[in-house]
Amino acid sequence: MKINRINRTGAKSRALRYGSVSAVLSILLIAAVILVNVIFSMLADKYLWYVDMTKADLYTLSDACFDLLSNVTEDVTIYFCDQPDNLEDNTTQRYVHHTALELANKFPNVHIKYLDIWKNPSSVDKFKRSSDEAIYSTSVIFESGTEWATYALRSFFTFNTTTDTEPWAYSGEKTFSSAILSVTKAESPIACITQNHGETFNSDASALLDVLVETGYRIQPINLATEEIPEECRLMVVYNPTDDFLVKEEGISDISEISKLDVFLDGLNAMMVFMSPDNPKLPHFEEYLEEWGIKFLRYTDPADGREYSAKVKDSQNALTQDGLTIIGDYTTSGLGASIHKDMRAYGTPAKVVFKNVMPIVYPDTYQIVTYHPEDNPESSGTTEQFTYGTYMSSAGVNRDIYDVFTSYPTAETVANGKTIGSANETDKYRLMTVTREQRMIDNSNADSSYVWACGSIDFAKNVFLQSNTYGNTDLLMYSMHTMGKEFVPVGLELKIFDNTKIEGLTTAAADQYTWTLIILPAAITFVVGSVVIIRRKYS
Repeated sequence: MKINRINRTGAKSRALRYGSVSAVLSILLIAAVILVNVIFSMLADKYLWYVDMTKADLYTLSDACFDLLSNVTEDVTIYFCDQPDNLEDNTTQRYVHHTALELANKFPNVHIKYLDIWKNPSSVDKFKRSSDEAIYSTSVIFESGTEWATYALRSFFTFNTTTDTEPWAYSGEKTFSSAILSVTKAESPIACITQNHGETFNSDASALLDVLVETGYRIQPINLATEEIPEECRLMVVYNPTDDFLVKEEGISDISEISKLDVFLDGLNAMMVFMSPDNPKLPHFEEYLEEWGIKFLRYTDPADGREYSAKVKDSQNALTQDGLTIIGDYTTSGLGASIHKDMRAYGTPAKVVFKNVMPIVYPDTYQIVTYHPEDNPESSGTTEQFTYGTYMSSAGVNRDIYDVFTSYPTAETVANGKTIGSANETDKYRLMTVTREQRMIDNSNADSSYVWACGSIDFAKNVFLQSNTYGNTDLLMYSMHTMGKEFVPVGLELKIFDNTKIEGLTTAAADQYTWTLIILPAAITFVVGSVVIIRRKYS
């Protein structure tokens, strides 16, 4: 009996010892799981270890964005005006913050700093260009050397209208790229916007200015009658003029705005022109455009002897019942086609839309030439036959004009309520053109000036530039890229928001799920360990 008692006592002692070891192991396992979670979370935050499960890869920069910035060697500092925790707690700011983190992780010359303007408002004073300039906690500042630029949170997103508060797409890649390229250049080029001819940029056309900024230009309004064109200006934009440009020949003014434009374009620069068929004819300005091969189609009605602007109508390729909001046809050959070749590289290129568009015809001073690829076997360009306009003066001025977009063969032209013409397979209406003037800068190298023209102001309205359905914005950016001497960030796609349950989580709900996933495995392990201990104790 004594021996049995000793055996039972020894068995209890071993069971207790084994149970204690199991309990300790369970506690250590739980502690290890929590520690691994904490360490992994810290490393994931530092080295961006995460899987982007959003449909549009909102948290992942594209290869195109990396390629655009790969040649930037200057140090760039990105300042956020709030603390990281607050940035992560805000859904929209989180997108911008993660883009910056990924850039800093990829490029050693990109750095991130945080300024808490709530506690220290003066920390951003050095980035204010005037005392009344406002910098908010949501602002993002880019700095390189002595250059800096401040961007509002809205700049990283795309909205349907300027008053909308909910964005439908993330355009962070374009904004980050243009900002970095802008501050790392010795001096950004200027795009001058003509004024004093009745030009108006209403809120429905503000997106055109945004496109100019995204391509790296500084915008500067200019009155050609009283101001000289800045040396840094590379692009002149004439949008919706209703009054003519001054010339000396009138005997009214000592200033010739046309002469200023001519000298500017002689300097190997570019001009973009948006004209409306609803505005009166501008004889001086349009006469100058004809020197560049650009003549807008007008019709003199024999019934009243008055001249009316023509519009292109195409009921079979229109977005509206009146047939005046039409889809343009991509050209496939020549300089005009080279502008949008990357857009056409996709299986189905984006629709480019022209509303209330006045067609362009070549003036009589230009000769229509047919390009035959078999006559140019050494050329590495197009293999298709196409026509273009060419002009050469006795002074040696050589200009060629190419179609960028045309109508479809089903289009017709209307003026004063009458049909005045119709297109066909070989003679379509020109909706957009680009003219190139080449001149030799030395014995072996040539450079060019450009005039790009579109007979529609609606083409550049917000409704078309801010829509992911149409390719108007991309076309403008590719056009600026072709004509410009500066590098611009083209080819970056908008990232459309997808309404998923994960993306729709509130911060509180996300925190709840996070803590559940952390605690639940540990709790299950504890319960299983306890059951094992109890079963062993009483087995």
